[in-house]
Amino acid sequence: MKNKILFLVAHPNIKNSILNKKIIQNIHHKYKENIIIRKLYNIYPDFKIKVEEEIRIILNTKFIVFQFPFYWYSYPSLLKEWKDQVFTKLYKKKSLSGKHLLVSITTGSEKKTFHAGEKNNFTIDEFLRPIQQTAHICNMIYHGYVHISIHRVKMNGKSCFLENYTDKIIFRINEWIQ
Repeated sequence: MKNKILFLVAHPNIKNSILNKKIIQNIHHKYKENIIIRKLYNIYPDFKIKVEEEIRIILNTKFIVFQFPFYWYSYPSLLKEWKDQVFTKLYKKKSLSGKHLLVSITTGSEKKTFHAGEKNNFTIDEFLRPIQQTAHICNMIYHGYVHISIHRVKMNGKSCFLENYTDKIIFRINEWIQ
């Protein structure tokens, strides 16, 4: 299918996740057959990535979403390993050119703490530079990121707020489809 979406989930403990697990459920409910959800830590607990299988999946998708918890100012190590192995091969073949990329992150801190002089001292954009540069060098269309904080969810009621967050992801994806 031309507009197939690859939703890569890199959460080391998705079973106990509050945010990521619900986001996956909401996204799956919305897109059903038009989305491939890959929970990397469930598929590759040993970090032995089946690169050719991943490449086949990517070649049949137009949109890629990286979904992960923001740990220690970066993405989880398995997503880094996956990106290094899979994107390196695809880069050599120029197979990522024109594909869309969106990053969806969950954090323990609110967005306002990601600024100079605040608790986290840098913006989320600054922390995501390696992903941005990868998209650039691979000639991908980078759509930035969407962010949700567990603190914001607890303050505003989990169910309703997560629906709104998921709607942001869906809105960004639907922009690509149009």
